[in-house]
Amino acid sequence: MTLKSGSRASFQAMIKLQLLTKARHEMALSCLVAQSHSVEEENTALFKMQNDRFEGGTGIVPADLIMKRLETNKAKLTQLKERIAAEKRDLLMVSRTVDILQARLRQLENVLERKAAADEIEEFVIHTISAGTSLP
Repeated sequence: MTLKSGSRASFQAMIKLQLLTKARHEMALSCLVAQSHSVEEENTALFKMQNDRFEGGTGIVPADLIMKRLETNKAKLTQLKERIAAEKRDLLMVSRTVDILQARLRQLENVLERKAAADEIEEFVIHTISAGTSLP
């Protein structure tokens, strides 16, 4: 791994951006799931209205409107499920990118720590040699 000045800052900035992207995907996913639950609740209410209509023989909402709405909701649910799947896939990709960037940052920090330790040892050796004393 080649070291460049600002590499640590670059990795930290990329991680920060990816975490923001991840948060956006999580919010979008939660909105899609909420929409899906809302449509499912509406379907439950529509089925209840339809059952009440057949059991009681009376109903305020015509059966054809209930059926049209159920068909519309079915199409909407299919579309929402596709969008949820795509959003989950995107969220997993971003999560994986964050993991990779964090691993590379840890790797870079380990390299920098080893380099700093090697520099300290080298400085100690040079100081010891120039002072005219022998190494312990």
